[in-house]
Amino acid sequence: MKNNTLSKFGGTCAILLGVSYIVVGITYVLLPVEQKAAGDPAKFLPSFAQNPALLTIQYWAFAVGAVLALAVVSAMAEGVRAANEGWVRWTSNLAFLGFAVTAIDFFRVMGLQSARAAAYVAGDATTKAVLTAPGYLAGLDVQGWLGFGGVGLWVLVVSWLALRGGAWPRPRAYLGIAVAILYWLVVAGLALQVEALVTIAAGLGGIIAAPIWYIWAGLTLRRASS
Repeated sequence: MKNNTLSKFGGTCAILLGVSYIVVGITYVLLPVEQKAAGDPAKFLPSFAQNPALLTIQYWAFAVGAVLALAVVSAMAEGVRAANEGWVRWTSNLAFLGFAVTAIDFFRVMGLQSARAAAYVAGDATTKAVLTAPGYLAGLDVQGWLGFGGVGLWVLVVSWLALRGGAWPRPRAYLGIAVAILYWLVVAGLALQVEALVTIAAGLGGIIAAPIWYIWAGLTLRRASS
């Protein structure tokens, strides 16, 4: 008898991951300008100290969503593995790495950011200079090459293989390709420090495309397991 626990559990996690993306996208759009990705630390820290709620919610959504995504990658990759096992395995490993790094980064920043902001507000000029030094509290994936780029490549590969092999409905496969492009827009925005690209990707990808794609995948996986 076929064991459907991977599909069922992965499907549930995919639905929850889609919800986490909605939370991330909405909170990013609503953030004060000083708290967005390309913000100046000297402006970011006082702003965060005064109003940490939205960004803290975003941190939790990123971290928990990334942990859930580890199950999603396994379940979704299984359905297209036969089409090209080499590409699926390699990009799935990249996605595992990207989501794991994302979880580590955001759990870490949740534990340190409030103290950093409070120390900046209360500190003297020397303290402020240290806390805003380039690279201070930098994450493992500063420009998102793994968390967005690696994950985006995996989404592109599984969607393209599913499209070629007819494993998914064509609209779902095309939506996956669009989601992959939006992931890479985030990388471009962070690498080039173009806030508009990150905002576009957060709006179109975080609030609309990625949640629909992951929730759709989750519902499909759960139906396949019943």
